[in-house]
Amino acid sequence: MAADRVVLVRMLDVERDLTYFRAGEIPVQAGVHCVVEHSGPRLGLVTEEVAAGMGLGTELEPVLRVASDADVESHRYNQADAERALHSTRATVARHNLPMHLVAADYTLDRKLLRIFFTAPHRVDFRELLRDLASQFGTRIELRQMGHRDETKLRGGFGRCGVEVCCHRFLREPKPVPMEYAYDQELFVSPERITGMCGRLMCCLAYEREAYLAELAQLPKLGSQVAVGDKQGKVISHSIFRHTVTVLTEDRDRIEIDATEVTPLPSPKKSE
Repeated sequence: MAADRVVLVRMLDVERDLTYFRAGEIPVQAGVHCVVEHSGPRLGLVTEEVAAGMGLGTELEPVLRVASDADVESHRYNQADAERALHSTRATVARHNLPMHLVAADYTLDRKLLRIFFTAPHRVDFRELLRDLASQFGTRIELRQMGHRDETKLRGGFGRCGVEVCCHRFLREPKPVPMEYAYDQELFVSPERITGMCGRLMCCLAYEREAYLAELAQLPKLGSQVAVGDKQGKVISHSIFRHTVTVLTEDRDRIEIDATEVTPLPSPKKSE
């Protein structure tokens, strides 16, 4: 086996990230559980082997070993114990009167690190809390503040489409979605209808944007003057899927017609 083998691993911690690791001579392949070094030893599932020289760099963290039954059992126990730790931490946070909403927690396989994820309306001074938790659990504690979008990615859930949210299911690094994407698709609706569980615009607005733009480029622009038979008017809406436009004529009639049946008119010249 090549010493520079690289594998893509689905982490089985609360974040469930897809991450590249250096496998070396360790006999791991797709579908095999492994233990990797990722801020401590963690359990993961190999999803694929990646060809060498893919520009991944040489500083990848290593696969430590093929996971044993004992590793898998330790991971299951730690997951359950992390939930118990999260419950205890909520009581400790309440005693400190901190505005923290705890989201999730996980242990490394060796239980030397307990990560606790939370959201808060602003930066929180949790130094006293950190000391109390380290004493309470007898291990190193990492408190990690996250945004609401990260919380949704971590927790998961189902979107308006009835499918599990993309950020939890497959998106590795969700990107911001500006309102411009909704305008490009002529979604003139209330923001609540295109807002996801995280309180931000839904990521799926980005998926078909280029296709919408390509279709709209073939249609007369909103507000443009057109002729429909012997009538003239302006375009007030599009139906991208039907490839039609709605025209408001000079005598206030509304006509929906195939875009190929309208004739663009030159814009009136502005008086100097």
